[in-house]
Amino acid sequence: MDVLVYTQRLTPRVDYTIKFIFEDILGVKVRITSSYTEAKQHCGVLISYCMLPVKDGIHIVPHYIMIEDSVERQRIEFFDWENLPAFFRTSKEADIPFDLFATTFFLISRYEEYLLFEPDRHNRFTSDQSVAALGGFLEEPIVEQWAYKLVQKIQEKFPSFEINPSKFEFIPTIDIDNAYAYKHKEVYRAILGTLKSLVTLRLFDFVSRIFVYLNFRKDPFDIYDNLFLKLKDWPNTIWFVLVGKYARYDRNVPIQNFEMQNLIQRIGDRFCVGVHPSYRSGTSFDRVKSEINDVSRVLNISVRQSRQHFLRIFLPTTYTNLALLGVKEDYSMGYSDRIGFRAGTCSPFRFYNIKEDRVMDIKVIPFQTMDYTLCEQMKMTPLEAKNSIMRLVDKVCKVNGTFVSIWHNEYMSGASPWKGWEQVMPLVLEEVKRLNGGDSVRKA
Repeated sequence: MDVLVYTQRLTPRVDYTIKFIFEDILGVKVRITSSYTEAKQHCGVLISYCMLPVKDGIHIVPHYIMIEDSVERQRIEFFDWENLPAFFRTSKEADIPFDLFATTFFLISRYEEYLLFEPDRHNRFTSDQSVAALGGFLEEPIVEQWAYKLVQKIQEKFPSFEINPSKFEFIPTIDIDNAYAYKHKEVYRAILGTLKSLVTLRLFDFVSRIFVYLNFRKDPFDIYDNLFLKLKDWPNTIWFVLVGKYARYDRNVPIQNFEMQNLIQRIGDRFCVGVHPSYRSGTSFDRVKSEINDVSRVLNISVRQSRQHFLRIFLPTTYTNLALLGVKEDYSMGYSDRIGFRAGTCSPFRFYNIKEDRVMDIKVIPFQTMDYTLCEQMKMTPLEAKNSIMRLVDKVCKVNGTFVSIWHNEYMSGASPWKGWEQVMPLVLEEVKRLNGGDSVRKA
């Protein structure tokens, strides 16, 4: 049964958000009309998205944010709606007492990140400033929860209404920020690193370096064959490789190195490989272009996936640059300091450029957890981390969403100081498989 939404003001924001909720999350065809006559004569599911309802159906009163073409600081007051947090209350008499479309748009467009905020030392928007954290729902896929509650309301009036959501999918992703601890780096970096270990009396590190250089011991970060084996049932795994020139926060093996190219090709033979735009690339179109081209040349294919190094997102520039460079999917949408749902959703969505009020040709695929965050920021033990990940997995599974996890080869190496963290990903993958009848999960 198709859904008709009547609105007196059909803006790009309204069109974008309604289609995201019904088509992308619920798998239902939706039409939007500004014709009162068409709405009055409609015999199926009708949503009156206006001040007064057209006839029997679901009534939602719009919030003014959906008819604006600017970005203004909004008054946010939280309240409880049938055991779910909500904001943008518009009418106690309506079937939905708040503008569910406006709250969704606010979250997935990252409206709040266009406003003035206090950046961290890497110029990033931090979780503690977010509406989701302030409202206590950062660890909830709130947009999907609202959408499924809306379905209940519709079915109360239209019992034959059914949805066709996508199936739950778990996507492991791996960032290669530092492919090797010691090997294959420039000679000057190897010499300086060895001298630093000696001068600072880090004797274990010094001895480890020497053993690796002499091929008496394998490089501690060279765990790729082991990872290939662990991920053999997860062909949807995506690897993001940092190839920017050496700098303070960009310290990978140079892309010009034959062994680095060989590693990228080995990964590309088995999995999808994306680019990991360097810290220094920031808002630089030319740097990102160069790095995408470098990875594409090594793989001999066009790179279509990306994740920002250090998760440095600058709106809307990051996404407009990536879209212009042919990237179709970005996996940067999440926080480095907290796990959860930065955009309030666990469903991929097209990026909406608020500055231009238009949809860009690039999908944002949010992630929920990262090993660095669990270990360094939230100070969890490996067991606590595994349990926290599975708690979020369960929430995403219940709303048929997409769960994206981030892992680093350093943490999975088990090298000091990450001893024990090499166990987390395999345990999570096994639990996810059990959750889904023994199979790894992919979209239907």
